[in-house]
Amino acid sequence: MARLRLFANLREAAGTARAEFPGETVADVLDAATAAYGDEFARGLSIAKVWVNGDPAEPTDPVTDRDEVALIPPVSGGALAQVGQSSGALLVVALLAALVVSNLVSTPTFIFVVVGSALAWLWDMTDVLKLRTLSINPIPLMIGATAAANGAYTWGEAGFAGGVAVAIVISLAWTVLDPTQRTSRAVAVAMVLAVVSALAAGSLTLTHLYSIPMVIAAIAVAAAAGFAAWGVQQSGGELGGLDPNLAMVLGAVVAGLISGLAADTLEVTTLLLASAASAAGLIAGRAFGSLLRTGSVIHTARAPGLLTMFDAAVLGVPAFWAAIWVFA
Repeated sequence: MARLRLFANLREAAGTARAEFPGETVADVLDAATAAYGDEFARGLSIAKVWVNGDPAEPTDPVTDRDEVALIPPVSGGALAQVGQSSGALLVVALLAALVVSNLVSTPTFIFVVVGSALAWLWDMTDVLKLRTLSINPIPLMIGATAAANGAYTWGEAGFAGGVAVAIVISLAWTVLDPTQRTSRAVAVAMVLAVVSALAAGSLTLTHLYSIPMVIAAIAVAAAAGFAAWGVQQSGGELGGLDPNLAMVLGAVVAGLISGLAADTLEVTTLLLASAASAAGLIAGRAFGSLLRTGSVIHTARAPGLLTMFDAAVLGVPAFWAAIWVFA
């Protein structure tokens, strides 16, 4: 019997988060679940995404006793509800373009866009977490990311460290103000989100203060890696035998090499080292994001959400800055 995992309104309709049903295909399992849980479950199922062992699945896909079938309905409500992958990609492109342009305009403008991008990603992540019946208040997380970026801008590395500390303290203090955030699960997730968003916002700010071309290189590395992984996913994982993770590494290194050769003020060796470090962070960030969004690490498919492609960058950008700080 295949294991069935339910989220959000499907979980409520079934009265359970997990169950087991017989069947040789995904359709057999879903038919058995519909017969058991009734019309309300069937209505929710009609718009849900079906995953088997972390990968998108079709009704005809075979299942065994070792497989887990997950049903994830669209995010209901929220400013950043889940939409199509193309819309999400367009928003990511728009934010990346805003970062590049603001980086060339002025430091205050760049900090404003960095903070705005971090806040958008946090809102999207907390919105998607509702699928897993985990309500995280994004406000303290946003305060932390803002403090890290502005601290780095005002006081450099010391301000960056102070901003990360503020993110941690605010997240903990918020549990006193909001009783719904006092569960160990909510505290742990909120703390992790606060720290990684603060690291991303602060390290990108420090990269800008180091040099404007370095920011363009960091964005190019993250963008090339992200869209390389996306391209492999769109091809069904059959693009030249690459998997998304290897595609990310190749995209990051190639972008770093090109950035180093194109900018006279950047050293190729330093960019290659930073790109390699960033690639490791990007892969870790992608796994981290999918774990939060779906409850399992997904390497070969896109997790739900509007800014899923930013998941990799929240760890890739700090890794890039750390390499620059060490080797430059």
